[in-house]
Amino acid sequence: MPRLALALPCLLAAASPALADPPVDSRGYLTLNGSSTLDGGDVSFGLGALEWGRRPSAGVNDVVSATLVAAVGLRLGPIPLELGASMPFAIASGAVDTQGLGDAGFHGKVRLARHVAAIGSVYAPTASDGMGGGGRAEQLLGVVDANVASRLRLGLSGGVRRATSLGMETTSYPLGAAAAWSVSPEKFEVIGEVASSLGDRRTLEALAGVKLYLAKNSYLSLGVGRGLSSGTPDQRALIGIVFEPRAAARRAGRVDDPPREREPAVRVAKNDFPDRDNDGIRDDLDQCPDDPENYNGFEDDDGCPDDDRNASILDLDDPCRIDPAKCTRDRVIVKKTEIVILQTIEFEFDSAKIRPISHRILDAVVQALRDNPDIQFVEVEGHTDERGDDAYNLGLSQRRAAAVVTYLRSHGIDADRLSSEGYGETRPVDLRHTEAAWAKNRRVEFRIRKRGGIIQ
Repeated sequence: MPRLALALPCLLAAASPALADPPVDSRGYLTLNGSSTLDGGDVSFGLGALEWGRRPSAGVNDVVSATLVAAVGLRLGPIPLELGASMPFAIASGAVDTQGLGDAGFHGKVRLARHVAAIGSVYAPTASDGMGGGGRAEQLLGVVDANVASRLRLGLSGGVRRATSLGMETTSYPLGAAAAWSVSPEKFEVIGEVASSLGDRRTLEALAGVKLYLAKNSYLSLGVGRGLSSGTPDQRALIGIVFEPRAAARRAGRVDDPPREREPAVRVAKNDFPDRDNDGIRDDLDQCPDDPENYNGFEDDDGCPDDDRNASILDLDDPCRIDPAKCTRDRVIVKKTEIVILQTIEFEFDSAKIRPISHRILDAVVQALRDNPDIQFVEVEGHTDERGDDAYNLGLSQRRAAAVVTYLRSHGIDADRLSSEGYGETRPVDLRHTEAAWAKNRRVEFRIRKRGGIIQ
């Protein structure tokens, strides 16, 4: 029994990587980290993992561990980085029953490029008696992950870990691969992982689970795993919940914010009739009773904006000047390789629902496609600004582009002439980091990919 008691700390120290080291924030998978970092000043905290493992090593029947995690986002000039900490607590039963704190971890994540990050970790010898070997460990990981399809993201990680325990130094090489399929974007993911280690410590384990997004960046994860080699639990189950309240709240207020709502300007016009938008047209005759905008001073008798910016201009010839009957309420310009809209398509708050105010410009696009049957194929592109998580922006841009295609199809445009694609923040038209630039970069574009039998 004394020999087993002396060996148990070493067994737990060997087993701890299999029951600890959850992702330092919600950008990762079940146990593997993602490459994205928290925005500057944003925080992340919670229960990284509450885990149970069955027979993780000889002499240990069951281990239950809980790991608390916290992180904060920072910026080092143009370089985004993140500092985090973790503290595990474990209860083990077997030849000897024991419980206590594990070794505290301190982590730094640096985003080196799009989809590429490095994570350095140092583990201090804070373990309670019987829970560790009284040594320390260092680990360096490289992480690559990206969305490879509209609903699929893949991740890879690999690095080196050196640990010292009871005067013995070991070196291992942790490796991992993960795939996440978004069943419902930003709400529900199905995840699969394979984690392994080479070197002095050889392990192999497969995990599967789900991630439920509670508020964009906050999440609840559930998973199960099975060891495929010695040194890993025969079975494993985990649950984790991490919150990033500031990031979630900020995103809700910064992704494609709609224009400020105008208070209806209720007044009595010179003819003493109701005219709440103050455009001189009676409310009962005004087709846009809450739209006082008269661009460049032009308006017509329907109460809706009509001007040089909002009629259908086809190949630089204005049909409003040639034949007023062909003039649509909102203007577009049909060029050789794109349909240019001269009014922003607006969406509901943090959503892919098109605001009614943008139906007129989309109706003009419909008319342009009808008037130009030689335009055989158009790709509707969705774009966002640089703020927020890459994966979230990509998904939002895809859903908004798809919503525009749905509108065009529902108004008589052949489905074979249309497709949608979201590019997130990858194709900015203004590289500045200002509100004005972000407003330009949040957009929907119409690219003509095939015209008159010629692929553009």
